[in-house]
Amino acid sequence: SPTDTAPAIFLNGALEVARAPGGSEAADRCLQVIGEKRFIDFFNYPVLDLQRMSLELVRLVGTRSGGGAGVLRRMGAQAARDFLAAAPGKTMLLLTGNNPRRVLNQLPSSYPAAVSFGERRVVWSVREHTGLFVVERDFMPPAYTKGFLQGVLEQTGVKDVNVSGWPTAMLDSEYQISWN
Repeated sequence: SPTDTAPAIFLNGALEVARAPGGSEAADRCLQVIGEKRFIDFFNYPVLDLQRMSLELVRLVGTRSGGGAGVLRRMGAQAARDFLAAAPGKTMLLLTGNNPRRVLNQLPSSYPAAVSFGERRVVWSVREHTGLFVVERDFMPPAYTKGFLQGVLEQTGVKDVNVSGWPTAMLDSEYQISWN
C-alpha cells in the first residue's frame, strides 16, 4: 500500500550498489525505472520503488555480482551500513554498547524508525551466539534481509557471521543467525 515506505537512504544505498559493478549508467537506469531524478535524504518513498529498483538492479548487474541473491545481499548490507550511520541506528548502537546480542534484541524496536512495514522479533537458542530472527509482513526478499542482518552484526565487530534464511509464508521469513 502507499503507506508502506522505506527511507531515501535505502534507495540511495541501492544506487551505490548499482554503481559498483555497473557504473553511473546502471544507477541512472534504476532512477529512470522509478521516475525519479534523485532521492532526498530524510524523505520516505514507497517500498514498491525499492522493490522495482531491486528487480532492475538484478537484471542489470546480477550476472556480474553473484546473481540475484548476491545483488540483494549487497543491497541489504549497504542498507545496514546506512541505517547504522543514521540517527536511529546510531542511537541503537549507543543504547546497546555495540553488543551483538543486545543489538539484535533492539533491532525490532529500532528498525521501524526507518521502515513503516513489517514486524520483527528475536528468539534466542540456548547457545550464546545463535538465534532466530523472525520477520512478518516484509516486502523485501530474504536475500536482502540476510545481507541486512549480516551487515548489522559485522558493524558490531563480530567475526564469522552466518545468516541463513527461508520464507515461511508469502511475506514472512525466518533467519538463523550465528557468529563467533
